[in-house]
Amino acid sequence: VLSLWNVPRVGDEGLCEIAKECHLLEKLDLCQCPHLSNKGLIAIAANCPNLTALSIQSCPKIGNEGLQAIGKLCPKLQSISIKDCPLVGDHGVSSLLSSASSVLSKVKLQGLSITDFSLAVIGHYGKSVTNLMLSGLQNVSEKGFWVMGNAQGLQKLMYLRRCCFVSGDGLVAFAKSAGSLECLQLEECNRVTQSGVI
Repeated sequence: VLSLWNVPRVGDEGLCEIAKECHLLEKLDLCQCPHLSNKGLIAIAANCPNLTALSIQSCPKIGNEGLQAIGKLCPKLQSISIKDCPLVGDHGVSSLLSSASSVLSKVKLQGLSITDFSLAVIGHYGKSVTNLMLSGLQNVSEKGFWVMGNAQGLQKLMYLRRCCFVSGDGLVAFAKSAGSLECLQLEECNRVTQSGVI
């Protein structure tokens, strides 16, 4: 396990050295690391094939290329959490999810500029996803939410926070398509009405 939290002096060079020496690394947690970029994440992907969990938060230089590499080179990835990374978009999220779909069971996407396309990829490739959290996705519409509902693996938990795109009608449509869902948590979803919940 490696956690780098609020370490502004650690950059790609340091992460590349860690990647070269720690081939058995299973969990990586990066938070508020302004000098880490795709280069460091690609080095982790290339040298740490046993990675099972990755969390990236408030790392402004990490984007799509790094996530693509993780998806392609880390076949054991089970958990991914990405929050407040402005360079992460549909291309990175969709590549990661489509490549790592066989064992990826936990997905958290928060404060990203992804669109309906990423949710459709979750719906199509997310057969193993059992735990999904979406929060503050301003560019996602109700259509993406409905398409995502076709993900067969969404059985245990779905957590939606500050998702203004979800209405009562969308919630009903999602519930019909995701019939095996055991638990749905809604927080600050202001368009959901009582009729949508009932």
